[in-house]
Order: sequence, then structure tokens, then C-alpha cells
Amino acid sequence: MKRFTFVLGIWLVICCSICSVSHAEESITPERIQQLFPKATVIGEKQADYPVYPVYQLQELLGYAFQSNDLVELPGFSGDRINLLIGIDVQGNIVGIDILHHHEPIFLHGLGPEPMLKFLDQYIGQNVSNRVIVDSASNDTNPNDNTVHVDGVTKATVSVIVMSDTVLLSALQVARNKLTGFASAPAATAKQDNYEPLTTAQLLEKGYLKAWQISRETFENALGSDLDDYPTETFDTDFNDTFTVYYAYLNSPLIGRNLLGEDAFNRLQSMLKPNEQAFMVMSEGYFSYLDADFKPGTVPSQVSLTQNELPFAMRDLNFFSFEPQALEGDLAATEDLQLFAVNTQSGFNPSVPMQLNLNIEVAKNHLIKQQAQFSSDYALPEALFDIAEVEVMEEPQPAWVRVWKMRWHTITILVLSLITVTAIFAFQHKLSANQALFRKVRWGFMFFTLFFIGWYAQGQLSIVNIYPILQSFINGFDLQVYLMDPVLFILWLYVFISLFIVGRGIFCGWLCPFGALQEMVGWVAKRFRIRQYKISFSLHRRLWWIKYAILIGLAATSYYSLSAAEVLSEVEPFKTAITLHFVRYWPFVLYTLVLLGLGLFINKFYCRYVCPLGAGLAVLGYFHKFEWLTRRKECGKPCTMCYHKCDIKAITPEGKVDYNECVQCLECIVYYNNDDLCPPLKKAKKTKRAKPDIADSLATEVK
Repeated sequence: MKRFTFVLGIWLVICCSICSVSHAEESITPERIQQLFPKATVIGEKQADYPVYPVYQLQELLGYAFQSNDLVELPGFSGDRINLLIGIDVQGNIVGIDILHHHEPIFLHGLGPEPMLKFLDQYIGQNVSNRVIVDSASNDTNPNDNTVHVDGVTKATVSVIVMSDTVLLSALQVARNKLTGFASAPAATAKQDNYEPLTTAQLLEKGYLKAWQISRETFENALGSDLDDYPTETFDTDFNDTFTVYYAYLNSPLIGRNLLGEDAFNRLQSMLKPNEQAFMVMSEGYFSYLDADFKPGTVPSQVSLTQNELPFAMRDLNFFSFEPQALEGDLAATEDLQLFAVNTQSGFNPSVPMQLNLNIEVAKNHLIKQQAQFSSDYALPEALFDIAEVEVMEEPQPAWVRVWKMRWHTITILVLSLITVTAIFAFQHKLSANQALFRKVRWGFMFFTLFFIGWYAQGQLSIVNIYPILQSFINGFDLQVYLMDPVLFILWLYVFISLFIVGRGIFCGWLCPFGALQEMVGWVAKRFRIRQYKISFSLHRRLWWIKYAILIGLAATSYYSLSAAEVLSEVEPFKTAITLHFVRYWPFVLYTLVLLGLGLFINKFYCRYVCPLGAGLAVLGYFHKFEWLTRRKECGKPCTMCYHKCDIKAITPEGKVDYNECVQCLECIVYYNNDDLCPPLKKAKKTKRAKPDIADSLATEVK
């Protein structure tokens, strides 16, 4: 036994050395973004207004890179978020995904990173407008629709669903905010059949065209200086004393067609992208609304729109690059006539009142610059628009809801099995009275636990599942973390309730897949009459403390480093034997086989002396309310049969049941209710048979 304790210590040291591989979050570097966009020549800084990195090839925008943690908060199976570096191009196609940080145990210390990378590779080339379903790629039978099926990862259902949501939701947010064509349709659309010829005077009279005049006095008061005090090229004071800004909304034919003419209006309509709204702006007088270094096709610095106190940038359409600056009617075009586009994806609505803003900055000399702000109200009648009801975007169902729906059949069978095991305990005395029937029920349920709950439903509870609970004392409680796996959630709920009723035994003896596997190893040992190693009760009590020491060490480590605690949790062979079906790197398989091999000579060796989960359940189960494993006054003195028959020594020499160690296999109840096995019952039965014989003898003598 000392040798095994030494080997166990060596194993923990090896696990600690594995912990030196860091799973800390990696930083975003230009080199990592370059891998997503191989043709990129310029990678911009993270934008201040929205957390994305613009990526260019020379002057052409290729797309954006961003990290998912800036946009979504979706806890993974471990309770920690999966942070991905994602790239999308200007068409909304996902061009690359890089893993910055994750804490999914199945990919860290189980299946390895390859299945995770292979899963994420399926999203490269997908458009963010596609509906992606995680099940099987073979279900994608219609390539012409926007529904895409991708292969999931067996044994990692929760993790891949969270990864899928992380990729799609964050990418869709960026597309709606930064790309044209991905925003919701505007609440107001200009009516295209609403047209009649109008003169410039009529457009001004109806308020469709605004002539915003700023007098020289107003301008000087805002600047705090006389215009003559500025360099001569700044203001054209010889022109007149009035600065007039003409502006108008152009999407409505009633305005745009009358101002531009039919041909120019049609050309404008063909240039506008979906949801773009066009405006005309020009000025005349002593100043120009355009800044001196304005370049066509860019956003001017001195003019913008505001609506509901929110600013909206106006992007120049470069409409007059190959056409002369001209307007219809009697309004003469000026040199700063420009057409601008405003995208409605940020919430701009042309039917709602707005303001045109001038943000003037002029240099008085090479040291001093002065600023002035002006604003003009602009409102259009609703008659110009088709007002659509605001589309309420249907929120996607939480990932845990989808998982529960996907696994409804597994959930149903599991719940029925828990009802069954509850009935077994409730009617344990009636069932155990028939020894043969009880054995069949017991063996049948053990096979069900191993094959269905364990290998199929992946319902092996683990000390790893307790780490999120410990972390919740620091980071706060999030129920979704526990709902992500319905099988584990239902099992934990059942076990937690039963702990305070009858102790840890229902799980350890009936619902633990690895415990069932160990019990089957014990059956093999009995079948082949393998000699069992006898451990004295005093040594047995001392060996108990190994699993409690492991439990304390793991719990303490989880607060220091969750990654280290998860690696050290490999002291549990559950992932190797149950989750991965022994398909794993050979040292893990060897370790598991050694534990099972020891079970051939010491029944349920791992459960009794190593299992930290069992230790944790025993601590909570210490406060159980009922002790329903019935005992007689003869138990322990003089009868010690149950003490000797209990394979895990959960019955003391005094005949008492130690519920901290008992797995409630109910074997002692089989003896308790069988008058051919229980010595006190056998004695009572023999005495009962002897009494009629004595009575018959006395009757004969009387005769």
C-alpha cells in the first residue's frame, strides 16, 4: 500500500508538470491577424468607436478582425468564456478563426485540440447571414438555401454549441455595425411613386430643400473674432456678408429628381447600397462647409448629421467625379456641391427630425486655432415615406435550451431510471427478500449505469464539475453554466437532494459509471476466485484519508489555478474509462487499468481510498437525515457476518453502518431479510421449529 501511495504521488507530480503548459489568454498581434488575411498589407489599430481591427490591401478594405470576448458573453462548459480571434471580409464571409483562450476540459486534457480546430474550420467561408446547425454535415442536402449543417464533436456537444454561438453572434454584430447590407431594413423607406414637378422655390417653401443662412455677425460671435483677423484665404469676405448652406434629402423622387434631374437621380439610385440614404449639401458665401483638405469619397470633418442626439457620419459618394456639378431648376451649383450617404444600420431614420451640424475649425495663425459649432433643424413629412413596423429580431434560444431539446430522449430515459432507483430504495426490504430477483435487478442496473449513463449519455460526475461551484464564490453564480449539460445537471440535482436524505451511497453505489465498472471487476474476481487481499480495519481507516487529502489539495489548487486543478483531476480515471472509452494516450490508459487491476484484489480499491469525488460527497452526505439500512441488536455482538461480508468495509466490527463510506449496495439488507443467511434469523427459525417438537413429545408422555 505504501508503494501505491508513492506511485500516486509520482502521478500527481507528473500532472503538475503538465500544468506548466500555459492556457492563459494569448494577445492579439498583427502577425496573428495576418494569418487570417494573408493578402493584407496594412493592419489598422483597434478602432475607438467599435472593437474591430480594419485590415487593408494597400488602400482597399479587406475586412475586419475582432476578438469575440469584446462582443459576446457566452460561458462554456467549464464556466469560462471561449475567446476567439475572428476575421470577416467586406462581404460578411468568415475568413479565419484563431483560438485566443479556452478552458474546455474535454479539449485541454481529453480529446486534445485537433477536434476543436477541425470543428472551427467548418465555419471558414461561411457567410454570417447563414443559419448554421450543429448536427451532421450530411444533413446539408440543399446547397441553395442559407441553412448550413456542420459536424459536431461527440462527447463535446456543449462546448461546440457554445463555440458556434460565439463565432456567429460576434461576427453578425460586426457585420451589422460595420458592413453594408447586413443591417435591419430602415423603419422608413422613401416612396418611389411619389413625384410631381416642383420648382426650387416650391422645394424651399415645403421645407424639402433647406437654405440655412449664417450671417457674418453670427459667425464672428461664435468664433470670438472678426473675420478680417484671419488669413485672407480663410474667408472670402468680398463675396457678401452671408454664408448659406443648401441641403436636402434625395431618396424621395419628389426631392431628389426635382433637384438632380431624372438621369442623375436614376444614377444616384443605382449607386446607393441597401439601406443607404442620400443627402445633397453645398454652400455659397464667404465660407465653404468643406474642410480645405477634403478628399472625395471620404467623410468630411466639418459636416455631420445628428438624430436623437446621436451623430451619424456622412460619406461622400464621389458622385461628380466624372460628371459636372450641376442641378436642375434655377438653383446654381457651387464648387463644393457634394452628395453624401448615411447608412441606416446604426438606427438613422429619415422620417424622424434631424439636425445638420457644422463643426468649424479655422486657424487664426500658426499657433492658434478657433472653433465654432452651428446646427440646423431638418424634418420631412411622413407622407414621403412608407413607414414599416420596427422588426423585432427574434432572440436566439440560449444554448442550454437547444441542448435540452436535442437530448430529450436521453433526458427521458435518465429521469425514468432515477425514478426506478428511488423505487428500489423505497421498497428495498421487499425486493431484497427475494435474493435471486434482487441480484438480477442489481446487475441489470449496473450494466445500465455503465453503458447508458456512462458511455452513451456521458453522465459521469467528476470533481471537475465541482470547480465552477467553488469559483462561483469568487466570480458569482451563473445557473447557465450548470444547465449546459442536462444529464449532468439532472444527476447532480438528484444526487444533491439524496445526499441530505440518505448520504452519498445512491450515487456511488448505483449511478456512478466507473463505480459500476469496478463492481463488474469485483464480479470477475469472485467468478474466477481471485484471492482478495485482506486489509485490517485499522489500516482501512487510515487509508480513508488519502482521498480526503486529494480532495483538499484539488479544491485549494482550483482557487490558485483552474487549469492546474483540471490537470491534477486526472487522478480520476473517469475521463479515460468513461468519457473517452479508453481511446487515449497510453499513460492515462495504463493508470486506469492499474486502478481496475487493483480492484481484482481489493474490492473497489479506487472508490475506497483514492476518489476525491466520493470524499466530497461524503463530506456533504455527513449531514443526511435518515439511516435506513436497518440493524438488529445482535449486529456486531455476537453476529459479525455483515462486517465480514461487506466488501468495502463500510460496516464496523461493532455492526454499525458508516454512511460516509457506504455505497448502499444493499447487500447487507439481503442478509438482513434472509433467514437462511442471517445468523440471528437462522437461530430464531431453528428455535421456532424446535418448539412444536417439544410440545408433541409432552403430549405423547401424557397419554
